[in-house]
Order: sequence, then C-alpha cells, then structure tokens
Amino acid sequence: MNAILPIVEGDGDARAVPILIRRILESNNDFITRVLAANKRGDLPKVRGSFDNYFRAAIKFKAPILWVLDFDCDDCNCQKEEAEKLYKRANDIYENWPFKVVFISKEFEALFLAEKNTARIVLGIDDSFEFPANPNSIRGAKGVLSHALPKGRAYKETVHQQKIAAQIDLDILREVSSDFRHLEKSVLFFSKP
Repeated sequence: MNAILPIVEGDGDARAVPILIRRILESNNDFITRVLAANKRGDLPKVRGSFDNYFRAAIKFKAPILWVLDFDCDDCNCQKEEAEKLYKRANDIYENWPFKVVFISKEFEALFLAEKNTARIVLGIDDSFEFPANPNSIRGAKGVLSHALPKGRAYKETVHQQKIAAQIDLDILREVSSDFRHLEKSVLFFSKP
C-alpha cells in the first residue's frame, strides 16, 4: 500500500500533520503516496503507557506508521533514547514493520515560530513582535503565539494549526529547523515517487 499512517497527539495535530506530510511529499514529487487520516493517541507519557496496544491497532491499517509527538513532557530528556525505546517495542510486536518516530522540540508550534513569516501573515501578527531566537527551546510555543496576536485574540490549535501548516514555507523550514528536516527525512523514507 502506498500510504502513510500518521499518529499524533491531539485534534490540532490530527488536522495539521497530514497536511504537512502531503506538502512534503508533493514538494518531493511524490503524488502517489496517500496520507491516511491521523490517529490521535496523546502525549509521550500516555504513549509510553499504552504503546503496545496503540501500535497493534495501527498496524491493522497495513501502512507505514509515522508517529509525530511533542517532546515537552517533564521527563523528556533525550529524543534519541526515547525513539530507540519505541523502536524496540515496535520491533518486539512486529519485526521490521515500517515505523518512524519524529519528536518536535518542544511542541509542533515551534515550527511556526521558526518560520515566522507565514505565522505573521496567517495570524495577523504585527511586524514589531520579536519571535524567539531559538524556538525549539521554548516550552509553551502556543502561548507565545497567543501573546503575539492582537489584543482579544488567542491562538487556537484546532483553528490555526492547519491553516499555517497549509501555507508554511518548506524551504525556510528546511534551513532553520532540524526537527522539520527530521520529519521530512522520515516522510521520504516511506515515499513512493
């Protein structure tokens, strides 16, 4: 099957991540690989506790699995170690099933802080607002975006996340975000151009 099953944390991610995956595929001339509707499974602590059941449910879709998670929990220390634990558990359940984990530091919205031009346009952020120099180090990127909005407005992931994902400049993200480069590399691992 020429498809990818994204697994994400919540409602905003469930809408935005498939859009971003499709855009990555298309920008790399893959118009064949389908992106299935995302499965929502919660944050990393919840995933750790129920990973085996979630993974067994996911392989029933008979598609490669791309699990995209924020890396912002209190005990999130080393992305590589966390990924290796999940890869081992997946391999114990179903050896060599096509599976990639992508952690976004600290949360998905850090990509929007990294590519500030699109965030400014889509959200109507004033040019005077200074975006953080190192978005990956910020826990609470959603709050930063809310603070940047005109008075009386707030960032809402279920409203804004997919709009920004649909317009974000992938070339700029490739330059400025190692998390995005990892996401793109993982998507292309499953690509069938």
